[in-house]
Amino acid sequence: MKKIISFAMMLLVSVTALTSCSDDRDSNPDIQKPTAFTLNTPAMSEQYIQLTAQNKVNLTWSQPNYGYNAFATYKIQVGVMDNGNAKWNTEDIVDENGKVTGNKPKYLETSFNVCNANISGEEIAMALCEIDGVTNEGNYVDKGYREVAMRVVSSVNTSVNEEVPNTNIVSNTITFKHMAGYCAVKSPAAIYIIGSCSGWKEPSASNADILASWRIYETKIGSGVFQGIIDMPAGDLQFRFYSSLTGWDGGASIGSQAEDNAVTSQFTNGVFEGTCVTPGKGSWQFKDFAAGKLKLTVDMNQKTVKFDLQ
Repeated sequence: MKKIISFAMMLLVSVTALTSCSDDRDSNPDIQKPTAFTLNTPAMSEQYIQLTAQNKVNLTWSQPNYGYNAFATYKIQVGVMDNGNAKWNTEDIVDENGKVTGNKPKYLETSFNVCNANISGEEIAMALCEIDGVTNEGNYVDKGYREVAMRVVSSVNTSVNEEVPNTNIVSNTITFKHMAGYCAVKSPAAIYIIGSCSGWKEPSASNADILASWRIYETKIGSGVFQGIIDMPAGDLQFRFYSSLTGWDGGASIGSQAEDNAVTSQFTNGVFEGTCVTPGKGSWQFKDFAAGKLKLTVDMNQKTVKFDLQ
């Protein structure tokens, strides 16, 4: 009988014999290029493991031989075994013109500084979805139990998280013989356009279906920059944004100002640029707007907006 192991209650013992770098550069040790780095075979590698958002998978490894007890950073890469070879998770390398020029290893989001890692089952499942090319629930296919590979990359990093040259080393590969994932796909976040264009519908959960077509999305997951092209009606156009459907006063408003008053705005050569406030109940207002498409860009990092007539 197949035994499914949940790791949620595993007790972990962390080996944390680490030393910090001295502020005196003259006392810093010489770092030698490491040649040995061993990832241990997990005790549960032969068991049947169903990943969930709650469980954990434990890995342990030896510290690479840097010549001293270095404070190393460890990143984990996931792969799927196929005819004896691992298909590793990777991401595109994109040049300044947006052209894909190659690929590079993609690691789990969480990195570690100890030789004993309690890895999120959700992060592993997300990596498996990326390897399979799953972008949404609609194209997810349950692959069942399969052999999942893992390896660890170690490096010594500077205080600004830049890798010190010649400190990178990749461990051996271990596999979990029977591991099953699930649909764990991150989607870009969205913000809602609330105003005269959308009938001033309240940004509430009860209006989610009505407001579904009045959303713009992150340009990339986690970017904090939202962009989309919306077909706006003619008339006095007035709107603001909401990051979630928590009602008028739920704190999710993104507006032209904090006060609940419209700010009359104008396009210059077909473009409006300005700032935004959170929470902000003020709306942008464009008098006598001619019906047409409007490209909306909201940068939540810089707190700026840009609206382009199309």
